[in-house]
Amino acid sequence: MMPGMADASSRLRSIDVLRGLIMVVMALDHVGLMVGRFHSQEMWAGAWTRYQSALPFLTRFVTHFCAPGFFLLMGAGMALMAGARARQGWTDGHITRSIVTRGLLLVVVATFFEVPAFLIATLSGPPLGDNSEFAIPGTPERRWVLTVLFALGTSMAVSGLLIRARSAVWALLAAAALLVTAVTTPGPEHVDTVYGFGRTVLMLSRWSHGVWAQYPLVPWFGIAALGVLLGRALAADKARVYRALPWVGLACLALAVGLRAAGAFGNLRAPRDGSWIEFLNLIKYPPSLVFTLFMVGGNLLLLAFLERAQVWTTGLGRVIETFGRSPLAFYIAHLWLFSLIGVA
Repeated sequence: MMPGMADASSRLRSIDVLRGLIMVVMALDHVGLMVGRFHSQEMWAGAWTRYQSALPFLTRFVTHFCAPGFFLLMGAGMALMAGARARQGWTDGHITRSIVTRGLLLVVVATFFEVPAFLIATLSGPPLGDNSEFAIPGTPERRWVLTVLFALGTSMAVSGLLIRARSAVWALLAAAALLVTAVTTPGPEHVDTVYGFGRTVLMLSRWSHGVWAQYPLVPWFGIAALGVLLGRALAADKARVYRALPWVGLACLALAVGLRAAGAFGNLRAPRDGSWIEFLNLIKYPPSLVFTLFMVGGNLLLLAFLERAQVWTTGLGRVIETFGRSPLAFYIAHLWLFSLIGVA
């Protein structure tokens, strides 16, 4: 199983539905890359797509909620699973080993199943075009990609080692990861600056030593840490948390809008003009603080709505819930399907 890890008896169905919805929307982005041969970019330096109309921007914008939502729900799933296993009598060491093992297995799946699908799709068939994610910042020695499953797996493994820590520690970890990213990410004028491999893997999205670190560990681990706090809160008082989620989500959105309007701290790159599209054209690689607040806030609002509407009682809701309960199978299957179609 991927980031949803609670027992069937204790599952929160709104989380499964949200995860399934994320899978469906994410597929929209991947079919554009693998079949349409185009992928928008929101880099800290280098490529940053400028849109001429609303439709292509909104098509990309809705997919931005996917990766933050996945990391957030993964963190919540770990917390819920740890609590459920503890009530069943598992020792702390057993819980830690279980979570770390799952994380390492995700890294293995990323290595042998996810990355080959992406490489086949992007390095064969028709050219990807000028805005390919494999063209910025460049190096002639291109060997491997550290993708979303790699970041999910490593975040899960690290989280497993820390799962017994107090919630205050997790809050500090989340804040530190997100703020360090906001403070230390270089300006776009450093697009050609050479950085060490360690900093690239941990903090920056770019090529280094032939490896493209698309999802650096630190900022995405910060979102997973927020998820751990969410999961613990849900385990303690589900009803109270669902009542609070709309207000927390709106507060995140308001803070994101305020920081975006200020145009400095938390943006990584300010809007290039006064249009609403540029205002919402946020930096994802690595995720700016504005991006994280906006997308986490949106996911919290959507989670609260799904719980209130109980959409899993509808036929479509049950189908989406099924995707959310088996996300890894859906993820790998759709990657290879789109990859082979794109090559053909």
